[in-house]
Amino acid sequence: MKLTFFKLKFDDGINIHIWRALKNRMFLTFFMIVLIALTAILAAINIKIVQYITALLVSKSIIGAANNRESLYDLLSSFNIDPKQIDMILDQYGSPDFIQKIINKLFYDFVNYDGKTLFITLFGFKLNVYDFLVIMVTNILIIVFISYIIYLISGVISRSYETKLKNELINYYIDQDLQYFNENKTGELISTLVKDTSILGQYIKEAPVSLVRTGLVILISSIIMFIVDWKLTLCVFGLLTVCMFGVFLFSILSVSATKKISKLTKDYENDMSEKIYSIRLIKSSGTFDQEKNDFEKVAKQVDKKNKLKLLLSEIPAGLIIGGVGSFSMASVMFGVILYYENSQTLISIITTFTTGVIVMTMPLLDLRFVLSQVPAAKYGAKNLYNLFNYKIKIDKHKKTIFDQKVKTIKFDNVDFSYNNDDKMVFKNINITFEKGKSYAFVGPTGSGKSTIAKLFLRFYDTTNGNIIINDAFNLKDINLKSWLDKIGYVDQEPQILSGTIFDNIKYGIENVEPEQVYEAAKKALLHDLIMSWEDQYDTVLFERGAQLSGGQKQRLVIARLILKNPEILILDEATSALDTKVEKEIQSELEKLMVGRTTISIAHRLSTIKNFDKIFVMEANKGIVQIGNYEKLIKEDGIFKVLYELST
Repeated sequence: MKLTFFKLKFDDGINIHIWRALKNRMFLTFFMIVLIALTAILAAINIKIVQYITALLVSKSIIGAANNRESLYDLLSSFNIDPKQIDMILDQYGSPDFIQKIINKLFYDFVNYDGKTLFITLFGFKLNVYDFLVIMVTNILIIVFISYIIYLISGVISRSYETKLKNELINYYIDQDLQYFNENKTGELISTLVKDTSILGQYIKEAPVSLVRTGLVILISSIIMFIVDWKLTLCVFGLLTVCMFGVFLFSILSVSATKKISKLTKDYENDMSEKIYSIRLIKSSGTFDQEKNDFEKVAKQVDKKNKLKLLLSEIPAGLIIGGVGSFSMASVMFGVILYYENSQTLISIITTFTTGVIVMTMPLLDLRFVLSQVPAAKYGAKNLYNLFNYKIKIDKHKKTIFDQKVKTIKFDNVDFSYNNDDKMVFKNINITFEKGKSYAFVGPTGSGKSTIAKLFLRFYDTTNGNIIINDAFNLKDINLKSWLDKIGYVDQEPQILSGTIFDNIKYGIENVEPEQVYEAAKKALLHDLIMSWEDQYDTVLFERGAQLSGGQKQRLVIARLILKNPEILILDEATSALDTKVEKEIQSELEKLMVGRTTISIAHRLSTIKNFDKIFVMEANKGIVQIGNYEKLIKEDGIFKVLYELST
């Protein structure tokens, strides 16, 4: 699987995820940006509409004053003007042409008056104040509807990417070497798969829309406000710059605090997962109060750090929310300073600018939510990068398909170390396994018995030397699935999945008839138990088969082995959890299955390998120290004889 996108310059940041998400749905992204631009233009248009409405209302007040003859007559009479002259003045002042000249000369050159209606001509249409109100309401409704569409598209883009990211991550987990899971905690892997990808998905849903819309609205609104009055615009923008610098500064501090608290929280969650997994140990050890106290201490520490994070993360939000009000007040304050001597201009500009500032700063409220998500999104992206940064050493997808019968398997000068260091589990192993023969490995704990099985399964690759199949194929050079199809493996820790018992028995095996599953269960002495349950083979097993005993789990796995009917059997203490009676019965079935197959057994009970063709005795840090059959080894001095005497 190609993961080259993690090798870009900003490979551990959130920008690469936004870029990938948008590129993944290019048509929807383009359409979304067009709609965002449209909403920005419509929002900015409202600034001009308010300017026009203000102009028409101020002009209407002039007409109202001109038509109030009684009040004007009383006013002029107080100056001892001749009544005939007053009537002449009022007749002239109240004429439509004179009012038009006053409005155009002293107030607005774009407002027209025809004696009945005030209007502004735009694109050949005569629009009055009610027309502009209708346009504004329609404009707002269109913005609301388009915004809904934008967030629908953004949701589709983010969910699509989140699903893609989870698929890539789970594929990467499955393809990764076993050592990867030894070095990383299960809780962290699951948290990244579920939690971090969801946080990134939510951030991708909000961030592009908010950032693009904020940028476009500020840009277009700024242009309109510069056209209306560049001096006042510069004053307001100076305050905006100071505020945004504060938002940026405290956002950086919040990111730093979030990194620390996120690591502490993840460790806390991992510890909880581990303790829940080990609940039987806690209950059997009586450490209930100790664990409660330990969790309470850590929880208080996490809570304290979270409060500090909250203190820092909400400062940008306060600056943004406060900015909406302060910018509006700033337009009034700076407007009075600049145009105190020109009240007509001041009234129009203040109204327009107040609207412009609100239109320009409203998107910043959306930006508040995005900024609060940045620290968690950056931490999630970093976690993804760290997990993806492990190199897959074992290529499981080689093109060479192994479709022959397995005749021989040769360990050729095999050395193995788990960490590729000087501490070897064993060195210079040379063994040839032949078809139809049975081989056992015995020895004390830590001698490397199970490691042999893991090399067969290619859980790990040899540190030095090779495993050669049929004297022709290097195990490292063939498609792993085609090889594993030849092998049946029973682990000392039975692997049970959540799901029905029927699905568990046939897991990994294709084209299986129900009767074959039932027959395999009978041979594993599990059928009668299954039939005693209410749902029989449709019984749903809990996580890790919790309702089954250790012996029942092993019988289920052995049933899976019998059903697979493989060429090679690898039995890693396959019957260790069974009682003596059941072990003998299942061992009898396994011996029938061994006929004509290559069998490798990691033996715990020596009684299960009496009839094996060859037994290898292993010792820690030494490798193979004895070789022979059962009868030979119990007679010669060595580890096997000691183990035999201890078991009798």
